[in-house]
This record gives sequence, C-alpha cells and structure tokens, in this order.
Amino acid sequence: MIAESVVQKVEFARARLRDLDSLIAQGRLGSDPYARHQLTQEFFFHLIGAAEYLAQLVNEQRSLGMRPEKVAVYKVVRALEKQAPSDPLIGPLKCLCADTRKTPLPADPYSPEALTWRAINYRNTVAHRSINPFHFVMSAGPKVAYFWLDPANTSLGHSANPVDVELASMLSLVELRCEETLGIL
Repeated sequence: MIAESVVQKVEFARARLRDLDSLIAQGRLGSDPYARHQLTQEFFFHLIGAAEYLAQLVNEQRSLGMRPEKVAVYKVVRALEKQAPSDPLIGPLKCLCADTRKTPLPADPYSPEALTWRAINYRNTVAHRSINPFHFVMSAGPKVAYFWLDPANTSLGHSANPVDVELASMLSLVELRCEETLGIL
C-alpha cells in the first residue's frame, strides 16, 4: 500500500461528487434513480475506502502485524493504542471510524463524529443493503434532496443540509483526516 492510493480514493470520491452535483444542476437527481444510486454508492465506496486504505498503510508502516483481510480502521486504532498509546496517528484515525451497529447516531448529527458515523452508515446502507438514503422535498421551486439522518430510522428526520452540502462536508472531513495521518506517517 502506498500513500498515493489513499489520495486516489479521495479523488475518486471527489469525481463522483462532481457527477452528483451535475445531476443536481441538471434537475435529474430526483428523476434518475439509477444514476443517483450508482453515483451515491460509488461516492461512499471510495470515501470510506480511502480510510480503509489508510488503515492498511498504517498497519504496514507501524508494523502492527495484521493480515490485510483483517485490517479495519477501528482495529488499527486499537492496535496503536496497545503498541504506543501516545502515537499521534490515533487521533486522526479515530475520527475515521464508527461502529454503526453498536453505537447510535451521535446527538449532534453535524459533528465530525456524526459525519463519520453517517458516511459509514450510508456506505453500508447504499452499497450493502441497497436502501435509498434520499428524502426529497417538494416546494414552489425544484425538488430539494436531503439525506435521512439514518435511513434505517427515518423517524430521526432528514438533514437540515441539502445532499450536496452533506457530501462535500463528509469529503472534506475524510480528506483532512487522511492528510493529517499521511503527514504524520
């Protein structure tokens, strides 16, 4: 694994975000469910994939000894905490992992922890369960698309931010944490 692979995954996510922005600009996000689903799936696949590639790189460079198929961001964090509790990689890596099965959405759905939780949850929801995370609001103008805060629990409501703002925030967060970690490595 090399650092450029992590950066490339972030760039792949950015390209899918541009494609989604294009669908929004053309007014097709609500009317082209196939393209919307494919681009959303690819965005989250690459975005979370960047964090997973980063975990692979840290495993190799810090000689954590995990087999590649066993590496996950949270496992790398745990191994670093055991090996070197003051390792500066722990902080930025912790910001890239969340256990969406065992922990609920954080109270502030726009905090960095919640954005990470939601990005991982959306990746799992869209890619593994083919669930639509979108909520469309009809108004006097064009449809506005939002994400459900948790597609598996729509009673939590939808985000206050439109989809493009949410995706850009998630991309910025992951990119920043990846850059921080790569800078330390």
